[in-house]
Amino acid sequence: MTTETVLAVVVVVVLLVWLVLAKANRLDLLHQKITRTAATLDAQLLRRAAQAAELAASGRLDPASSLVLAGAADACIVSGQDLEVGVEPERPHPGRVTLTTERETVESDLSRILRQALEGHGGADGGVPLIAEIVATGRRVEMARRFYNDAVAQAVRIRGQALVRLLRLAGRAVMPRTFEMDDTPPRLAA
Repeated sequence: MTTETVLAVVVVVVLLVWLVLAKANRLDLLHQKITRTAATLDAQLLRRAAQAAELAASGRLDPASSLVLAGAADACIVSGQDLEVGVEPERPHPGRVTLTTERETVESDLSRILRQALEGHGGADGGVPLIAEIVATGRRVEMARRFYNDAVAQAVRIRGQALVRLLRLAGRAVMPRTFEMDDTPPRLAA
């Protein structure tokens, strides 16, 4: 082999290694972003549920709406505290967020119940600042869910690439999935 051939092979190998390391780093950063955005979404969902429970206990709604809203808020809070699906109960992983299909269902239920209970109520101008806070938190939930789902879509797209699958660059990381829920905000009276 000539010196030029050896040099060309070394350059090609270095470029391939750099490409693989860049893909692995990008995937790792996306998984970290998913973890951060999931934690943000979880915090906003729990905040909205706590505010809904506070509204249910405030006496501003009729008793039936208060009871239904309190039950939905409690279900959301409980579902946010469960262990992640697939994690052994005796070995919980701190910092893991519980964005499961069951949580999607209870959060969607809370959104529907909030819409029904708050239709026609005024915001802060109507004398109920808590309602305005719930609506604002609902907007933050919507944005946090969008950021989380965008990060998941990017990671899934990269994990679907042939090089990433062939070299198993994702390791044993669980395939992320989007969080789908009804997050349509209630319409308040002007």
